[in-house]
Amino acid sequence: MTAVLFVHGTGVRAESFDATLEVMSRALLARRPDLTVEGSFWGDLHGSSLFAHGASIPVADGTRDVDADGAPGDVDIIVWETLQDDPLFELRLLATADRPQGQGGGFHPGRQSQGRDLEERYRRFATSDTVEALFREAGLGGEFAPSCRTVAASQPFGELEVNGVAALEAWPTVVRATVAEAVRRTELADAPGLRVVYDRGFLEEFLRTVLAATGEEYRGALGWAQQRLGTFFAGRTTSYVSRRRETFTESASLVAGDILVYQRDGAAIRQFVGDCISRLEPPVVVVAHSLGGIICTDLFATTDSSDVHLVTVGTAAPLFWELDALWGLRAGAPLPAGFPTWVNIYDQRDFLAYVASPLFGDGVRDIRVDNGQPFPRCHSAYWWNSQCWDAVLSVCP
Repeated sequence: MTAVLFVHGTGVRAESFDATLEVMSRALLARRPDLTVEGSFWGDLHGSSLFAHGASIPVADGTRDVDADGAPGDVDIIVWETLQDDPLFELRLLATADRPQGQGGGFHPGRQSQGRDLEERYRRFATSDTVEALFREAGLGGEFAPSCRTVAASQPFGELEVNGVAALEAWPTVVRATVAEAVRRTELADAPGLRVVYDRGFLEEFLRTVLAATGEEYRGALGWAQQRLGTFFAGRTTSYVSRRRETFTESASLVAGDILVYQRDGAAIRQFVGDCISRLEPPVVVVAHSLGGIICTDLFATTDSSDVHLVTVGTAAPLFWELDALWGLRAGAPLPAGFPTWVNIYDQRDFLAYVASPLFGDGVRDIRVDNGQPFPRCHSAYWWNSQCWDAVLSVCP
């Protein structure tokens, strides 16, 4: 009877491990009832943890919720963080904001609608050589035109026009959306050392310059957000930095921490996995995910495991080999005699998954699957993909 052993990756603890093992068991046994499915849960005994329970995390003053000028604490940070992910965020809020009686749309004989005025103003902005030069000087020139097209064609901008929002009211928000979209596009293009991305003071000065060049008096760093987003984010800013940092550290202490612990001294983890394998009657198929694939590559490179079949899933073991960061196999060295038959499953969208056949030739078979998810979800979505189980079963005796 073939035994399938699951070796988990980084950051996995009991609840997650048990859930994944249950999904694996259901998927495999539904196809091959004669299999046995076991787990090698090394994270419980050998995974990382915060020794001093996070005492190294800087703690901000939790009593300070409001800045000296009356603006909600950290609102500008929250706003820009949101704009980095969704440049149209402020436009959506402005388009749906309640307005005092008499403001907004409506028919006014002999006067051009406010929405039409906004549309024409933005058309002049998008075709202005002066504004384009400012974007170019800030390192955003290549993204100016496409960013303008994105904003102008967006649903929130169209709703501002339909609702008759005055150009004077909307203009700082529209400009911020354009700048945020240009910054987002430039970051995706991996532009190195771009000051407008990393220097907050430079970014704010750039916004002031653009608004001044379009004939508007700049209304402060937050523009419309300072007036309305303070209410929207009320209650969300208390100890914002501390709470985000604590959450990040707790997560990183498992994910990055397991990798660091393994790199420092992975002998105990490799021994644990090896003992789990030795307790099973052969033939054994080891399914190793993420860091588990690195652990097993190191283990099998230093022990005769010709009676084992290895399936790595979403692993960076090939990259570690290229970086000369594997413990058991130096960069440039071939797979040793006695290394198990190896199938490597990867999703093209999984940034933590790498191919091995260009490095090891016939010693490994790469199988590409499509998990139908963006990163990072695709890194954990293999277990719900029938293509993955078809690949695992293809090596099960």
